[in-house]
Amino acid sequence: MDGTISLVNEEPHRSQVFRFTYKGQDYQLVLLKKSLSRQDTEVPILLDGTDQKLVKRGDSWFFEHMDSDQHFATEIWRNLSLRYRI
Repeated sequence: MDGTISLVNEEPHRSQVFRFTYKGQDYQLVLLKKSLSRQDTEVPILLDGTDQKLVKRGDSWFFEHMDSDQHFATEIWRNLSLRYRI
């Protein structure tokens, strides 16, 4: 056998896909960062196949370019913090 073992999709680190439900709709979420801590103010994620970034302003979480979905962004952070026990 010739060749080397490589990543299947040649993408940077991807964590496990997990699902959560918000307002009766299911979503798939992937954290695009190797580690997560309570001090983080920006969190890159893959939400249903779309790259997003959660940004902390004060005590609330928002999507980087949308202020209207603040409750959804906060729920995503809550799910991440429960999943990674922070």
